[in-house]
Amino acid sequence: MSRIYDDRALRNRAVRSARLPGAWDPAAHQGGPGVLLEGELADVSRHSVCDAQGRKERYRVLYVRPSRIHRRKFDARGNEMEPNFSDSRKVNTGFLPSSYKVEAKGDTDRLSPEALQALVNKPELLALTTSLTPEHTVAFWMPESEMEAIELELGMGVRLKTRGDGPFLESIAKLEAGTVTKCNFTGDGKTGASWTDNIMAQKSSEGTTEVREQGDGAEDEEWDD
Repeated sequence: MSRIYDDRALRNRAVRSARLPGAWDPAAHQGGPGVLLEGELADVSRHSVCDAQGRKERYRVLYVRPSRIHRRKFDARGNEMEPNFSDSRKVNTGFLPSSYKVEAKGDTDRLSPEALQALVNKPELLALTTSLTPEHTVAFWMPESEMEAIELELGMGVRLKTRGDGPFLESIAKLEAGTVTKCNFTGDGKTGASWTDNIMAQKSSEGTTEVREQGDGAEDEEWDD
């Protein structure tokens, strides 16, 4: 059964105002392919940023405790591709499910929490959020206007995509038992139709083992490494 969310307490949190001496330019932090991650929403803060040119924007900062992190990948035409989810895979060597060997599967796109922080943490933004950041979390920014379609609850599971190698989000989706139930796009179709929702939800739900012929289907277990 779906849970009922009430995020009024988060929406009504005090807005923290910051006046910057220079220009506010999120695009300067959006180079590179970006990251795809899942994790737990630990906290939320609200910020109003005003720069020297009078530009003023409001953001919510999501403090997420990541559990699964991968590099985003794109082909030559700019279409997003499925990352290499593991640096190894299990290959069956006999008829029993327990008979397998582990072999390399090429360069992995998986990232450690430390590598994630090295990519997305920016000093000028950390100055606004470090004192608010719970332990073992990473701060991600999104304009408040882009989050009206989604309700948030602390402790919920989320799936995020960043705009390049920085803390600004391209999309956020709500997870229940590994399945997307709501995202920040109108109609939810834009995120729901993407390969990330299908592949990652499928991998999260796999938990049974069946007897297969020699060499068949060993790759299905690679997320369990």
